[in-house]
Amino acid sequence: MELSLPLTDGRITVRPAALTDAPAFHGYKRRPECQAYVSRTVDTLEQAQELVSDRIGEPDSLLCAVLLDDRVVGDIGGRRYRPESLGPEPTDWDFYLGFTVDPDSWNRGVASAAVSLLVPALHEAGVRRIVAKVFADNAASLRVLTRCGFRLEATERAAVLGRDGRWLDDCTLAHLA
Repeated sequence: MELSLPLTDGRITVRPAALTDAPAFHGYKRRPECQAYVSRTVDTLEQAQELVSDRIGEPDSLLCAVLLDDRVVGDIGGRRYRPESLGPEPTDWDFYLGFTVDPDSWNRGVASAAVSLLVPALHEAGVRRIVAKVFADNAASLRVLTRCGFRLEATERAAVLGRDGRWLDDCTLAHLA
């Protein structure tokens, strides 16, 4: 995937993640409020290093660091995939998007800025459809995505068993080129 990185709006910068970002990622990803809505948790520095290494090593994956004032305060990325087809093999790409922001930087527009920077770059790189899956309880991420032009396509009720034993509603949002 050919992306012109880094991306910046003058305040927020989105750049490719590096192994040197693992300590910063670990600093916020280990916090309970960042683990509530993700499938892959990070509890140790080694797990953060593995996450970065895995994503960097996968040709269809993208992991970017999100910087505010030259400090890593989040990450954004995902992976591209071929859409389903009932006939010819698709030549287009779709993309699963995810992001995490350090709770110390919440309510500062960091996630909205990062999504607003990356989404157009993905479309310019040939991604047709960007999909984000968000639990209905995660109101902040739902707001970020809808503000950035994503549309709610479906809500699967009681679709995912949460770590606390509750069944969570899973929302699918998408942004089309």
